[in-house]
Amino acid sequence: MFVLDYQTPEKATGTVAETYNVFLQKNIPVPAPLQLMSTSPGLFEVFFAQISYFMRHETLSFPLLAAIRFLAAQQVCFDHCVNLNQTWLSKAGLSAEDLIDLAAGRQVEAFSEAENALLATVAKVLRKERINEDEIQRLRALDWKDSDILDACAQATNMMGMSSLFGAFSK
Repeated sequence: MFVLDYQTPEKATGTVAETYNVFLQKNIPVPAPLQLMSTSPGLFEVFFAQISYFMRHETLSFPLLAAIRFLAAQQVCFDHCVNLNQTWLSKAGLSAEDLIDLAAGRQVEAFSEAENALLATVAKVLRKERINEDEIQRLRALDWKDSDILDACAQATNMMGMSSLFGAFSK
């Protein structure tokens, strides 16, 4: 899959195998970007710590995070992640119409007003637009904490960098 030496789920050892088992025990494929990061033990640890952080996020739900990753993957033409997150969103109960609306940047019926507002902000960040104070105030009024806003946007923008690495080192 990659031109660098990395650990596949079948041949992983030590900490990498333990980490992969977090996914395999839940019948979730080990994310390809995580496999790429197994090339560097230090980056692997940091990358999985970030995944773990989002897996147990107090306010950003699994469907909302999948929607954020879907938007980011669309932006950077990261087809594997578009398809994976689309599958997870479908399993989380989003309809075909919801997915079409999400892809088109429209309000998604399955999400609350607050979630749709946060997704709109994430989309603006992905387009490298500035977020003004009025927009932040609106998100705060919808009960988002500043940390939630930054976390959501960081989840999206981190995929931009990973997309570059993934593309550069894929076979």
